[in-house]
Amino acid sequence: MPKVYLLLIMFLTTCFSVAGSEHVTIGGITFKNVKPGPDPSPDGDFKTLVIPIKRAGNLIIIEAQIDTLEGNFVLDTGAPYLVLNETYFRDLPHVAEQESGGVNGLARNSFTTYVRNLNILDLHYPKLRADVTDLSSIENGRGIKILGLLGTRLFSDFAITVDLFRNTLYIQKLDENGNIPEAERVFHDRFMVSPFRMLNDVILMKGTVNDNSLWFAFDSAAETSLLDYRRSKKLIPDMEVISRSRIMGIGGTSIEVIYTRFDNLVVGDRKYMKNRILITNLEKMGNAYGYKIDGVLGYDFFVRGIFTINFVKKEFEMYIYNNQ
Repeated sequence: MPKVYLLLIMFLTTCFSVAGSEHVTIGGITFKNVKPGPDPSPDGDFKTLVIPIKRAGNLIIIEAQIDTLEGNFVLDTGAPYLVLNETYFRDLPHVAEQESGGVNGLARNSFTTYVRNLNILDLHYPKLRADVTDLSSIENGRGIKILGLLGTRLFSDFAITVDLFRNTLYIQKLDENGNIPEAERVFHDRFMVSPFRMLNDVILMKGTVNDNSLWFAFDSAAETSLLDYRRSKKLIPDMEVISRSRIMGIGGTSIEVIYTRFDNLVVGDRKYMKNRILITNLEKMGNAYGYKIDGVLGYDFFVRGIFTINFVKKEFEMYIYNNQ
């Protein structure tokens, strides 16, 4: 089942943990004695920044520039901050060497650095802390050059809107009340709103599956939605099983994967029908995040509309696509 294997590995690669602690896990590698630096203070002369999106499978790709190198970055709300691909940034200054060990027991060369500038069109971040690690599995899986991941902390002062129908990302400055100024609003036909929590720089939203209350991480780089096998045992009888298999996971562990369809997902004030979700063991995901998660809302969920994440008000909204 190669497609499911790829989707699962792509999600595992972009899973991060506990950004506010001294241990960070990236793609199954635990970095010890990591102390997060101060949040970046971006600047830019704009109210609404309009950025073209490129697509690599279900990944959201935008162009940005690190110092003098320009290229593709994954918009990844499952990552806490800026992460760079060691293939292209291994020669940056090593601010701190990381003691690391993957789940397969092999050590990898990973380190913390500072970049002089990160530029996303007119949005500028000076002297920004970043972690440098191996992101080759994303490149190999999608056949595209990836310079890094853009995580949630980079957008903590803004609202971002992703329109996959027009392949456009909007980054917007907010007023003193944390709202998008009415004159700057691009979309108005809102059909869902949900509050969310930020825990360790990860977006958590409450939802229900077949009337069972669950906590979901929202991950814009998860190529499919996921549900933890332990939490879903009593839910499976009410789902239609599309396929069931065992795959070889990271470290040689056999993982059962069940791909299902169901008609009762509620997030915020909206009920979603005809849902698809991948059921597997998310224990390692929970360990990476630093807490247990019941599931992950990924591409299968957010492709249903245009979505906005207001990081200041901590609100998630979805809008109807209107092609007029």
